[in-house]
Amino acid sequence: RIISLRVSTHPTKLQTDEEESARKQEALEEALLTIIHVPMKIMELGCSCWAPIEDLSGNYNTSLKSDLQVAIKCVESGIWGAYKNVMINLDDVKNDQTKQEIAAKARKLLETSETMSSRLLAALEK
Repeated sequence: RIISLRVSTHPTKLQTDEEESARKQEALEEALLTIIHVPMKIMELGCSCWAPIEDLSGNYNTSLKSDLQVAIKCVESGIWGAYKNVMINLDDVKNDQTKQEIAAKARKLLETSETMSSRLLAALEK
């Protein structure tokens, strides 16, 4: 990152530069939150797959067992990848409260995914 330092003896110019910098920072924060929204949505959609997969795993044609196992691992992997993307982008978010809320929600979704994946895979092995 390049840091630009401007020195101005004119107070209005300095105030304008500070306002512009604040607007840029606010726009960057908004953009980061928009970027984070996409993988968060992927995590939410992935977690919405667990109930239907669970229903299928209770009553399925045994020749499709490996297909269910692959589906479980695919959903888990997709959620894990989206989680990593969220966490990388959260590093640049300045608002600590927002950062903590998003991180907590992402961790909860990841934990749900890990729990469901393990439970469903174990059930299919019986």
